[in-house]
Amino acid sequence: MGWIAFFYPLMELWSLIELGAQTTAGTAVLWVLLAGLVGLGAIRFAGTQVLTRLQAAQREGALQQHLLAGDMALAFAGLLLMVPGLISDALALLIMISPVRRLLANLMGLRGVSTGAQFTHSAAQPQEDVHARSERDEGVTLEGEFQELDATSPAIERHGPNETGRS
Repeated sequence: MGWIAFFYPLMELWSLIELGAQTTAGTAVLWVLLAGLVGLGAIRFAGTQVLTRLQAAQREGALQQHLLAGDMALAFAGLLLMVPGLISDALALLIMISPVRRLLANLMGLRGVSTGAQFTHSAAQPQEDVHARSERDEGVTLEGEFQELDATSPAIERHGPNETGRS
């Protein structure tokens, strides 16, 4: 496995040199710049898709792993496009194809398994649920200090030469 980490950058460099030799050096540079821009766009698109899906999952009350797997694969493809070289670009284009992405997800074991994350969109529970729950179990004890406030507001003391409090 260690030899892949050594030979992969060399193969990427060789692919760019070969592209420049077959066409022109300007074409190879333009390919790298355009692929990087497309990769950046893919990452931004995947990010907005993730945020949209998370908001929808929050409204519905459950988040499933397979909803985000495609978007994360798209972000990974964008990252591969930003790496200079034709091999990473070819891998990124394969990941961007939906049937290939589903095949990779099945091979990795992402078959729509739920994460179990639950979201609620109400801040407070009904009063009877709180009382019933406190009778069932101990609940959470919060320790702290408190101070009782009267219903009437205390008199405001003014200091200074005039009534506005400015000196």
